[in-house]
Amino acid sequence: MFDSGFSNFDVNVVVGQEPILRNNCSSLNPNNTAMLNLEHLVGIDFGSKLAGTTVICSFFKGRLHFDASKIREDADAFLLNKVGILKPDFVFIDAPLSLPGRYTGRNDCQDYFFREADIEMGAMSPMFIGGLTSRAIKMKDNLEKRGVKVFETYPTYEAKLIGLSDQMYKRDDRHIESLAAQLGESTGLAIPQNTISDWHHFDALLAFVAGMRFLRGQHRAIGKEDEGLIYV
Repeated sequence: MFDSGFSNFDVNVVVGQEPILRNNCSSLNPNNTAMLNLEHLVGIDFGSKLAGTTVICSFFKGRLHFDASKIREDADAFLLNKVGILKPDFVFIDAPLSLPGRYTGRNDCQDYFFREADIEMGAMSPMFIGGLTSRAIKMKDNLEKRGVKVFETYPTYEAKLIGLSDQMYKRDDRHIESLAAQLGESTGLAIPQNTISDWHHFDALLAFVAGMRFLRGQHRAIGKEDEGLIYV
């Protein structure tokens, strides 16, 4: 079972610096999740607005929880409401949060389709999914007005970092349970059985794991800071 002592610790982030953990926890064991207050954090798999494919992963009352939008439900309103209830400090979202620098006056950026981070990670162009990108940027703006820090992440790359088999990840739903067990072993998370019903739930969990890596100061920020970073 999960250690319920997460609430004994807190996290402060200073822009441009690594997270600072109070209670003398600056040096963390990668598998010791009890050193983090995971209630500060949510991970989001951001889907089409009405498709019922948006999932949020959070942690409270000593365990992971998943909430998903319903088909024909406004996913953006669903997220704003849920984040308002959870009140996290950090949101890690699987969606582009910026455009290629070519569109924002960056003369050193010549690519009209991809940001540097997209190229390095093999991610989809923000321009190919323009509607989703614009919704995600608007979501970021709305959440940051509430004091929430929002970070872009990329679950497919996170899965590679963790060492999940690319022959299993997103290949067949029957692999979800075994990959979730592997993810639990590598992160120290206790993942309740039968809570990850599809790959949208799994990607929300991977977004949450990216946030854990950030809180531990073990993350990578890929891309150009003034064009758009992806955190894994």
